[in-house]
Amino acid sequence: MAKVLEAAERMLEDVGPEKTSIPALAEASGVPRAAIYPFFPDKYALFSHLARVHMERLTETLAASKADRTRTWRTWVDAVVKATADYYNHHPAASVLLLRGSFGDSDLDAHSAKNVAIGGFLRAKAASLGELPDLPTMPDAATIAVELAFACMKYGYALEGKVSAAICQEASRAVTAYLGQWDLKR
Repeated sequence: MAKVLEAAERMLEDVGPEKTSIPALAEASGVPRAAIYPFFPDKYALFSHLARVHMERLTETLAASKADRTRTWRTWVDAVVKATADYYNHHPAASVLLLRGSFGDSDLDAHSAKNVAIGGFLRAKAASLGELPDLPTMPDAATIAVELAFACMKYGYALEGKVSAAICQEASRAVTAYLGQWDLKR
């Protein structure tokens, strides 16, 4: 299956999801269709699998990033937005899968879990700094802030095919403006 997943990533990058198919993946990977279908009955199941893998990797990347060394929640937001943009820009298939839109219900669930996890990182970082103590949990303002950042990145990707430094700046600005209402140190 590793050959199939690698071929799928290349095809997503080269021809996009519309022109990616199980028969084309079978040809590109050298794996017979009959061996692929039990794992991925259609290309959307394959896309959902790859999206979940990239969301997990992105979450792991952020957990291991230098963002933890920041001194304020605002600099943490900047560091996480940059690390996220770097991940997308270095993994074009992840950009296609995660910034163009979801392909199914399981994909939506994975997006939600990723955003909740990153929101949890934000909440924990702010708490460790003694900042944003009144950040609401219902609705979860930290997760809403993450959604704002991803909305900016999706816009930038749709416009430019990448997440540019200017889009990163706007994503950070949107998040800090939203969360700033709970910043007692302003």
